[in-house]
Amino acid sequence: MSREAEGRGGDNSVRLWRMALPSTPTGRALLAARTALGISTLLAPRVAGKAFLLDPDANPQLPVIGRMWGIRNLSLAAGMYAATGANRAQWWRLQPAVDALDFLAIATEWRRGTVPAPAAVLMAATALAATTLGARSVAGESEQRG
Repeated sequence: MSREAEGRGGDNSVRLWRMALPSTPTGRALLAARTALGISTLLAPRVAGKAFLLDPDANPQLPVIGRMWGIRNLSLAAGMYAATGANRAQWWRLQPAVDALDFLAIATEWRRGTVPAPAAVLMAATALAATTLGARSVAGESEQRG
């Protein structure tokens, strides 16, 4: 990361951090997806639930869980974007692990019959796509210096 001085006045000047976007196309795609999913589920969890073929009317707790999932995705996106040095490598290695665990949770709930097959397929495909993007991004993004 580099610092930029905003204004004049020596030690009294305001300093802003300028952070680089991910350097790999897969890293940028994952950051964009996490941010979009995070914002949509935080602000409109019922609509996001319907987009994932879930029925918010049959599950009144869905908006709460959706908002929690949105916050989680925005937190992961913030960590991927802002971390530097050794912390950056840890954040980027964490991404595919989180998404692989999501896939396992979805598969488990589908097998238990708590998630309808069409929704399970869509959610599992999303988790696998994120796992793939994360795994393909790890090396390039872990070494990027701000």
